[in-house]
Amino acid sequence: MESSESISMESNHIKDENIAKDVNAAASLSTFYLNIISKPSINLALPSPKLIILDLNGTLCFRKKTRSKNKNYRIILRPFINEFINYLFDNYLVMIWSTSRPENVDKMVSLIFGDQKEKLIAVWARDKFGFTKEEYERDTKAIKNLDIIWKALNTQTESPDNLILDPTNTILIDDSRYKAQLQPFNAIHPRGFNRERVGKGGDSELTTIIKYLEVVKYQSNVAAYMKDHPFTDQEQLIS
Repeated sequence: MESSESISMESNHIKDENIAKDVNAAASLSTFYLNIISKPSINLALPSPKLIILDLNGTLCFRKKTRSKNKNYRIILRPFINEFINYLFDNYLVMIWSTSRPENVDKMVSLIFGDQKEKLIAVWARDKFGFTKEEYERDTKAIKNLDIIWKALNTQTESPDNLILDPTNTILIDDSRYKAQLQPFNAIHPRGFNRERVGKGGDSELTTIIKYLEVVKYQSNVAAYMKDHPFTDQEQLIS
């Protein structure tokens, strides 16, 4: 496995809504996006540089409310989190985008990534959704429009290896389908890591994602590949 260097390169729980799987029925998708996903993916001999965008609460951890009067949270890490993080940094560029507030994101990132947090190419929080002050303070539904990330990172003067990010090389990992509705075929949706799954035990979702990403990293067009081979199919085969 190549390292990221060798490649050169919430607190809110929002109920998922069904996303149309039929491309022709997905009226919200842009013409640009439809054109990208219409081009078949090619199996590459070597992995190409790709970006992973990670959600935090519900995906990598569970913020459990304590009985403290200060409304504090105890952060429970998802099983196999260390193996998952090491795999990502060895094979992908990695950033965070969470709907949690910056101060809460900082706490989760520090606990989850420890000394490796410096390897993240960006850490985005609730202040990156363009909310008004009122929307920021209340439980406003958030959509993760990847166009915002592509525009921001592609205009950076020191972007990794001058990589142009787009639907062919970007993967969002988020337990919410609602948040990924503008680029639905660029998303992996693990089962939410919540109170129920914590209590049940035996969660191995992150190892399932690793197996899926081992295939995806060799694809020339991840959006087209994931449209035809969604993570849900892989999940059912392995579980």
